[in-house]
Amino acid sequence: MHANKVTLATVISIKPSGENNSSVCLLTKTDGVIYATLYGGPKSRLRSLVSTWNTGIVYLSLSHNNYKISDFDVKSYHLSFRENFYKSCVASVCAELALKTRCAGNNELAWALINGFLTGLDLAKTEIECTSGFLRFLWRYLELLGVQPDVKNCVFCGSELKDCAHFLVSENAFCGSCCHHEKSPFLLSAESLLFLQGITLLSPEKASRLTVSEKSYGELRTLIFFLIETACGSSLLSLKVINQ
Repeated sequence: MHANKVTLATVISIKPSGENNSSVCLLTKTDGVIYATLYGGPKSRLRSLVSTWNTGIVYLSLSHNNYKISDFDVKSYHLSFRENFYKSCVASVCAELALKTRCAGNNELAWALINGFLTGLDLAKTEIECTSGFLRFLWRYLELLGVQPDVKNCVFCGSELKDCAHFLVSENAFCGSCCHHEKSPFLLSAESLLFLQGITLLSPEKASRLTVSEKSYGELRTLIFFLIETACGSSLLSLKVINQ
């Protein structure tokens, strides 16, 4: 088989292009987000393999500066995304983030973070596993973007953050109890702080066990969604669906 490029990829969207062809948006390990043409009608073998959220090895040929999908060796189908609306929405956030941030300028690290999360999301059995995992992913993506606030110490006095903390938009940082904070709509409880600190300080294996209560999820969702959209420079349509 002749292929100009062979890489790991996840299919993030498919749109009709012509009578029997499709334009496929791929998140790849080596090149970030790319577009390729899938030729063939609905009965073609490739059409059944190249399906949204499928992950595997894609074989691409280059013709007239356009990629064509020559073959796709699927390694994971992420079938639960087709059955669970929340999982599908969360996966869409990953895709939109990759598109809007150009994989945070680091294709391989973005690939590892996003696909590691999608794998865990596919395996998640409960709502709390899904929601907690989603918050962990977004907090780590802020680190990849280079804009994750320090959640360990107060920006003014340097003391360790323990009981609660205000997030200061102007500083992109937290203030504890030293009262040098502006009026902030973002107040995190001790539980929420411990959750973020755990993601930052614990090993990935231990951090993956961290979960949040409904109250903390509300606090963290409000703050982290704000930080993500601020980093992107615009609102995310996929996040609006989750907020409904």
